Amino acid sequence: MAGWGDPHAAAMQDQGQGHPHPPPSSQDSTFLRWIIGGGDDDDDDDGSGPAMDGADPPDLDLDRITMLPRHPPLMGGAGHGLPFTLAGEDAKQQFRPSPGAALHQQQHHLPHAFHGGAFPSFDAPAPAKRHPMAGAAPPKLAPFAGHGAAAALKPKAEAPADDGAAAAAVDQLTEAARLVEAGDAYGAREILARLNHRLPAAPAAGTPLLRSAFYFKEALSVALDTTGAHASSAAVASTPVDVLLKLGAYKAFSELSPVLQFAHFTCVQAVLDELGGAGCIHVLDFDIGVGEQWASLMQELAQRRPGAALKVTALVLPSTHHPLELQLIHENLANFAAELGVPFQFVVFNLDSVDPTELLAIAGGDAIAVHLPVGSVHAAAVPSVLHLVRRLGAKLVISVDRSGDRGELPFAAHLLQAFQSCAFLLESLDAVGTEPDVASKIERFLIQPKIESCVIRRHQAAAAGDKLLPWRTMFTSAGFVPVHISNFAEAQADSLLKKVPVRGFRVEKRAGSLVLHWQRAELVSVSAWRC
Repeated sequence: MAGWGDPHAAAMQDQGQGHPHPPPSSQDSTFLRWIIGGGDDDDDDDGSGPAMDGADPPDLDLDRITMLPRHPPLMGGAGHGLPFTLAGEDAKQQFRPSPGAALHQQQHHLPHAFHGGAFPSFDAPAPAKRHPMAGAAPPKLAPFAGHGAAAALKPKAEAPADDGAAAAAVDQLTEAARLVEAGDAYGAREILARLNHRLPAAPAAGTPLLRSAFYFKEALSVALDTTGAHASSAAVASTPVDVLLKLGAYKAFSELSPVLQFAHFTCVQAVLDELGGAGCIHVLDFDIGVGEQWASLMQELAQRRPGAALKVTALVLPSTHHPLELQLIHENLANFAAELGVPFQFVVFNLDSVDPTELLAIAGGDAIAVHLPVGSVHAAAVPSVLHLVRRLGAKLVISVDRSGDRGELPFAAHLLQAFQSCAFLLESLDAVGTEPDVASKIERFLIQPKIESCVIRRHQAAAAGDKLLPWRTMFTSAGFVPVHISNFAEAQADSLLKKVPVRGFRVEKRAGSLVLHWQRAELVSVSAWRC
């Protein structure tokens, strides 16, 4: 059952368990402070988080994914459990990585499985330290970035010339996809070569349609490349600096757009509605992101059911998560859990080589919820994954559909659907007044890699002759029953949208799912399924 992620990726069989590192150089300390937003000494510390003073930062041994000493939490943002702060752009000038860190950048080998180390076990008493938010009312959502800047919040007007260029680019991209579907890869490459000269690179492309066309042109070029001449243009966080930029892009996206917060809050509420009374909730996550949704779940557990435990098992691809990224996710979730007094465990498995028996071994007796977004595993592998979920005795499966992955459609129709979905997402980003440099980072580190993965996977499925079913049909065929998203989750989503400084976003309940729209287009939907 290996190969849920990428059937062509080499399986990684090594196992590794983290252990404390010796004290590092001051340069490594500066590097980690830069990542987590410590910067220089914080003279204006308001006491809202654990102080950096006295911390013993680790060296950056990226051969292992290990527990780091306590630092201010990395993830979060408005409405999230973890206060996620990053240094400003001027902090880049202070970065001087140590020679050891540079060496370890080349050694990012993801262990087959990592079982957490230096945080309290389930048998250990809860830490005495109390997080200032524990026991408090659920946090009020802060206004989204840019609130009040009315002039900057108007969608960018598209000039007639841009309209014509966009229409021509869409026509050519559609024709290239049809040729691919018909088996004429040579003809498709010729069209893509012409588009290379006519289509400006994003973000210089300007309009959402042109930027979306550029990203799909690039993704299709990579999918059709058999020589390695067209390298992947999607940014993978392959170095610690890339990790910082990716996390910064994630934070900006969460602050500017309601898409991430909508998905995360709705997922957490679905888990609470179904499993809120359990003594131990075990989340099996096929798309961990930066983990801040589970920080929100921790906070709710600490307030509603003191003593309840949380386990998070992340199934990730080495190509999408740098070990430092996983290290920071682990550290911050564990630290936050300790401060709230929530017993916590974090485990990472390589999605390409995970042995299902290992998952069965660690899941016994827990109330299991599975986070399985559409497109997080190969569509052809979904029936096998759902079969395993039933064997695990999972109580709930949560699916997040970002509207662009319609694997059951013919290749050309699938690409056009995904292209339109991306264009509407980019339009919504423009509408909230996203600065061009910020939008560029969000698109480069978050949106473009998703597009490339979506196109390549669908092309591989078409080449293999896989006949795919709609994802809802796969769920129902496997014996899963839809669970209606609660009215409270809908009210929470409505409250979230009131914080967005532009009109055009709306929430709709449809067939038990909760759907976030921008204007006429569906951006993301969340559905829950009972096993």
